[in-house]
Amino acid sequence: MSALASPPDGGTETAQSTAGVPVPAVTPMPTPVISLAKAIALILIGALGMYVMQLTLTTALSLRIATIDPVGKDVSYSLAVSVSSLVLLLSIPLSGALSDRTTGRFGRRRPWILGGLLVALAATAVIGTVESVPVIAGAYIVAAVGVNAAFNAFAVIPVEALPDRMRARVMGLMGMFGALAMSLGSYLAAGLVGNQLLMMTAPVLLAVVLIIPLLLFYREPRLDRDQLPEFNVREMARNFVVNPRRYPNFGWTWLSRFLAGIAMTALFSYFIFFMVDRLNMPIFEAGASAGLLTLISAPVSVVFFSVTGYISDKVGRRKPFIVVSTLLMAAALFLAATAGTFTTFVIAWLLFAMGQAIFLTVDLALCAAVLPNAADAGKDMAVFGLALSIPNILVPAVAPALLGVGDGHNYAILWGVAGALCALGSVVIRRVRGVR
Repeated sequence: MSALASPPDGGTETAQSTAGVPVPAVTPMPTPVISLAKAIALILIGALGMYVMQLTLTTALSLRIATIDPVGKDVSYSLAVSVSSLVLLLSIPLSGALSDRTTGRFGRRRPWILGGLLVALAATAVIGTVESVPVIAGAYIVAAVGVNAAFNAFAVIPVEALPDRMRARVMGLMGMFGALAMSLGSYLAAGLVGNQLLMMTAPVLLAVVLIIPLLLFYREPRLDRDQLPEFNVREMARNFVVNPRRYPNFGWTWLSRFLAGIAMTALFSYFIFFMVDRLNMPIFEAGASAGLLTLISAPVSVVFFSVTGYISDKVGRRKPFIVVSTLLMAAALFLAATAGTFTTFVIAWLLFAMGQAIFLTVDLALCAAVLPNAADAGKDMAVFGLALSIPNILVPAVAPALLGVGDGHNYAILWGVAGALCALGSVVIRRVRGVR
């Protein structure tokens, strides 16, 4: 199958087929009414805040629940994350499809970014003030819906604003900002453990502040009403997902991302509990160590994010980077699963940071290259987002059973299974055709 990205000159790609499967020609991306340099600057400023918010939310939640429910923290946390992720299965593609169809003077994406952030801010304020685990779980569901609606609306902007030849390097820079954001967010959460209202709300407030320049100065591509997808509930429901048989490149790329998402969720959702349970750290020390881990891995991530995007764009290849990155993450999980000291865990963490940086840089560019239809970019990118959201349902649902084998803290099984599935992603991505 040919790559489904629009050519750099903006022309419409000729329809081709693989194994008899017809592939409709891709609708070209509309041209944004803003200079490329200005768009990149606004995107990167906004990315820092959006990544801090998204990457800090689960860490802050785990610290919040460990504080008020130290005995049942595994089950309570897993329940909150699993149920919220189940709700996201519907809300993410729905918000993406609705943003594609949003009309008005504020554009298609900006209302969803701002609205999602305000919802998230209100919900995180509830989490930071109440002492009831069920109420916290309910508020977290609302917060997760708001965060993901805002983040996914924001994530469409680089796809619409940037030509394919520049996406990997700019998304590499976004990933670099993401690495810095993870470090900043972890220190923010750990430093505010004593003030849990601020611990929960500060990441969202930071996202609001840093997204303001984009909301004020970015001008979305102008589309006529007849260029927008039809606002038809039945048609939206019918096209709610992308048919992987009709668009196999989309399907294989999604599956590879899903398998990598399992690895990321397994590590980042449970590494604080690992330090408490296996390395015998008090909760405050574990929070500080989380900040230290992200701080020492940030330079590694920055290098790999920036260099990978540049090299990938220069050589015009995506799949080899996915293969290497998934194998690196798998190896890191196997090492972490057997770590008996913090030093060994640091090595595993750094190895995972390398693999994740490579993966997220090239994966976003590959996702943009296989979108079936530019007019539905919001919905389709949201479907790609589900590849990282569904693991937030599956992993917490399965993790208590895997951790419960033996002494009740069996991270070797949890991370071993996640590592094996991540390695499988290196095989799956080779099925993508027409994208090198």
